[in-house]
Amino acid sequence: MIRRAPILAVLIALTACDSGEIDRQEAAEQVWCSLGGSAHFAQECGLERVMEEGRPAFVLRHPDGKFRRLVASADGQQLLAADGADQSQSARKSGPEGERWEVILGDDRYVVPVEAPSGHTDVPQQ
Repeated sequence: MIRRAPILAVLIALTACDSGEIDRQEAAEQVWCSLGGSAHFAQECGLERVMEEGRPAFVLRHPDGKFRRLVASADGQQLLAADGADQSQSARKSGPEGERWEVILGDDRYVVPVEAPSGHTDVPQQ
C-alpha cells in the first residue's frame, strides 16, 4: 500500500496539469491558424497577450498543447519569434476586420489581431 501512494500522487498531479491546460486554452482569445503546413485556416489557436520588456508579446497555443511565443518589433510592424530555432516572417496589415499581423513560423501560419476583442481586459495597450 505504501508503494502505491507515490504513484497515485503523480497521477493526481498529472490530471491537475491537464485540466489546467484545457482551462487556459478555453479562456484564451481564439485566433485563426493553419498548422503543420495545412492549406486550411481554422479559428482553433489560443492567444495570450502579455508585455515583455515594454513591448507587446504573445503566446500562441495549438490545440495539441504546443505553443509559440512572439514579441512585437520595436516599431510594431512585425511579430518576431521570441525563442526556438525557427525565424518568423510577418507583416502588419489592415482590412475591414481591423488591423492584424499575418505570421509564418515554420510550417505554421497565424492571423493575430492587433487589438484584443472587447471583453479581454488583460491586454497590453500599444
